[in-house]
Amino acid sequence: MKYLYWIATGLLCALMLWSVSMYLLQYDMITGFFKSLGFPTWIIYPLAVFKIAGVAMILWRGNRWLTEWAYAGFFFDMLLAMGAQ
Repeated sequence: MKYLYWIATGLLCALMLWSVSMYLLQYDMITGFFKSLGFPTWIIYPLAVFKIAGVAMILWRGNRWLTEWAYAGFFFDMLLAMGAQ
């Protein structure tokens, strides 16, 4: 069971880090997506920073409260992304 948790956690963290890399390396493309969805483009860099911090909190697991908030933040990020279409 522990292996399943770490596999799922690793995949979630990889997905979040991949999205951060897209935010930073393909900024023009991401800006176009955000504009087409009606989101402000200034939120791209703060979102990247928060995703990196969330991955760090999940993998560090030093503070349970912060780890839970990181998971909650990722949940709301994905939920709002699905609703943006």
